[in-house]
Amino acid sequence: MARNIQEKINKRGQEHIASLQATVHQLWAKCCEAEGIPADSKFVVFSDDNKFKPFYDQALKQLWHAHVDYAAGGYVGLTIPRKTSI
Repeated sequence: MARNIQEKINKRGQEHIASLQATVHQLWAKCCEAEGIPADSKFVVFSDDNKFKPFYDQALKQLWHAHVDYAAGGYVGLTIPRKTSI
């Protein structure tokens, strides 16, 4: 039973990461479009006044944290505050 629960947790984590990856990809395309840069470019620098940049930066940060959490074996999306007792 514990293995089944772990498999469900892993699947949810993978789905969450895939969703974040899709969001980052879409925001990358929007940022590139706003700059007049082809979305298939390998390296770009977005202007500070690009209206999509803050959203892209936040989505990328969330994706990075999700990867770190998943690699550490934790449940992606679950945050437990310090000094919390059960």
